[in-house]
Amino acid sequence: MKTFTNIDRCTIAIAIFFIPILCSAENSSDFPLSFPSVEVMIKKLGDYNEEIGTFKIIKQSPLHIQLSPQVAEGETSDQINEMVERAIVYGVYRTFIHTNVDQITVTALPKEMNLNKSRVAKYVYEYKRTVSKTRNEALALAKKHLGISSFPEMVSEIKIGNTVLPYQWTNDFKRAYYNDKGFPGLTGFVNELSK
Repeated sequence: MKTFTNIDRCTIAIAIFFIPILCSAENSSDFPLSFPSVEVMIKKLGDYNEEIGTFKIIKQSPLHIQLSPQVAEGETSDQINEMVERAIVYGVYRTFIHTNVDQITVTALPKEMNLNKSRVAKYVYEYKRTVSKTRNEALALAKKHLGISSFPEMVSEIKIGNTVLPYQWTNDFKRAYYNDKGFPGLTGFVNELSK
């Protein structure tokens, strides 16, 4: 089975866990949800976490954040690069979808998973990557490559039985978030985003 199928299953499982957290404090009729800050957004969405070192604010103005996807021992360079690219896309587009920030710099710096409590988990600096974009630049890129004309068009609610999974990437946006969902693919999109 393809890795992405497993990632999609993992995303669904995580989303099911976090639905009560997301829906309890917010009005679900406001879609997509808008948060007062990136810190609140990160905490509510639960994909990254300041306490374990996968999220931090480097600078408030202009906003610069660090996202650190966790990598396991034995992952290939291609796998790590893909996680870094996905963190960049996540940081830029989640911020513009869910906050009123007009400009962001995202540094993606992978972090080793700390499965062995006898040592400290380290950041893997050789894969560090930084991208800066304005709201208008990011939207123009999505229009050009994905045919998406607004930030709310990038996410949708997915129903599985009686369960609603909020804030899932749309099929059009998945073409920028994964490498196997069509043109331009994650790597191609991040290369454009990095210009």
